[in-house]
Amino acid sequence: MEQCDRNPVMSEIFAMLEDISDEVRRPAKNVLFRQGDRAEFIYFVHTGALRTDHQSEDGRNLVLDFLWEGDFLGLAENESYSRSAITLVDSILKRMRRDSVRKLSHRYPAIKDLFLAQKKASLAAARTHIILLSCPTAVEKIVGFLAACSGRSEYFDRHTNVLTLVMNRKDIADYLGISFETISRIFSYLENENYIRRIDSRTIKLTEKIMNNLIC
Repeated sequence: MEQCDRNPVMSEIFAMLEDISDEVRRPAKNVLFRQGDRAEFIYFVHTGALRTDHQSEDGRNLVLDFLWEGDFLGLAENESYSRSAITLVDSILKRMRRDSVRKLSHRYPAIKDLFLAQKKASLAAARTHIILLSCPTAVEKIVGFLAACSGRSEYFDRHTNVLTLVMNRKDIADYLGISFETISRIFSYLENENYIRRIDSRTIKLTEKIMNNLIC
């Protein structure tokens, strides 16, 4: 668990969490855990990216969030996971038993502060998701989504404005609550209107026209 901008206290906390963790490697499109599985572990995304899904009672699949390097999974769970976690790319995670983390946090309260900060970040991501869902048109939802993705330095080159989308278009559709067909149609529209320039199926260049747009 490494982050170059961590202060000395956080470095010590992460070192202690490292001591009680083991490494889990998963290829792309692999299920880390399923909704309803016993929530035995907390995970830290060392490298890679994942999505979290919720299967509704009527059978619909909802993408709730995307997780990135430096994020934790499984913090706010009870006896079982309330969502599934699936890797988007080859990923390396650190896995910690929840009871071991709980015992360690009693001895070192700063661990609770770390997890509280993560929960606040998760709430901020949920707010962004709600804002995107409330955009009045599908075009605004997708433009807002691309703008949000451009905040991930691992996948966005600020010098060239080239964005790598680690999720596929069905993931985006399930996240924004619109159909796959609508996603395809609007990506074509954005390209025709010079909002984006397609490099390949997962890589696009964002033009100044789209970079000047805020979410909704």
